[in-house]
Amino acid sequence: MNFIIKYILIIILSYTIEVKAQNNEFPAKVDYFELDVIGNLYFVNNTELRKFNSSATELNTYSNLMFGDIEYIDVRDAMNILVYYQNSNKILMLDNTLSIKNSPIDLSDLGYSETTVACLSYNNAFWIYDAIGHELLRFNLLLENTDRSGDLKSITGYNLNPVQIIERDNQLILRDEINGIFVFDRYGGYLRRIPFYDLDDFYIRSNTWQMLKNDTNYSFNPMTLFTDTVLTPLKNIDEMRVNSKTAYFKLKDKTFVYKSILK
Repeated sequence: MNFIIKYILIIILSYTIEVKAQNNEFPAKVDYFELDVIGNLYFVNNTELRKFNSSATELNTYSNLMFGDIEYIDVRDAMNILVYYQNSNKILMLDNTLSIKNSPIDLSDLGYSETTVACLSYNNAFWIYDAIGHELLRFNLLLENTDRSGDLKSITGYNLNPVQIIERDNQLILRDEINGIFVFDRYGGYLRRIPFYDLDDFYIRSNTWQMLKNDTNYSFNPMTLFTDTVLTPLKNIDEMRVNSKTAYFKLKDKTFVYKSILK
């Protein structure tokens, strides 16, 4: 399986050389982007969120100037998209047309005035990290606190400053640039730490962790602890997503590059 994944990546990345030569750029420069399971792409520029299909056709746009810049989006569920505004400490849930599903969630009203990251959870719930209590907290649709990790500074022995949290496959993943990646169960119980530091990008695909660092892609299987590496042919890559048909890259100058591997 790892050989197959590596082979697909090599094929995709070899075509990316052709992309660079043809200057085949998506019609936007972006702060960052995400890819959902259907193949739609979501681009964030400051306060604006734009949705495109895989053919580069724009489908929907959302923006809210009152809440400031968008810090993070979670598109694991294309029908229930989380938009997190760190500066205003708010969360919005959008549907597949990028329309607001319910009232904005003010995390300060829930008692947490200094959150730093957020992500979707199962059953349309969400997780946040409270920087004051050093704690992960899960809230359901009724905004009830269903699960919490406890003081992670005491539990792990590390003073965490998470830059990303992701829930997949009944586990919650917390990424810290300095201290590594921390794994929790679906209830916030601490399991282990994996020493991957200072990554340019991180996402989960087909039960493997895809990590980008210094233009090298690391594919890590958390079950077997096997790591495979592929050197990318592009330089200055800041973000990378790969599905079965296409490779997508955002360069450090915010240029978006993509190429289908199907001829």
